[in-house]
Amino acid sequence: MTDQTIKLDSELTIRNIQPIFARLSELLTHDKLLHIDVSQLSRVDTAGAQLLYLFSQTCNARSLKVEWQGGQPELRSNLKSLGIVIPELQSDTQEKML
Repeated sequence: MTDQTIKLDSELTIRNIQPIFARLSELLTHDKLLHIDVSQLSRVDTAGAQLLYLFSQTCNARSLKVEWQGGQPELRSNLKSLGIVIPELQSDTQEKML
């Protein structure tokens, strides 16, 4: 198993979701440890939040290991305002705060 890191920019919105969707979809077919670097991501719209949530849920269902890196309070707040909670993102961020 090899590692694969995806670094997201500051925004994940309907305007830039297509290439990110394609990259994440491709990763679902590989047996790699996935690192999703969201340290710069601070704004998501409904489409971006849904993509992150769907990706998280699909990885869980397929028993794929994903490490979420660097979730900022702004991102968590933005996701929460949209009704989206990604437990792995919450856990990772809380552990880093301790």
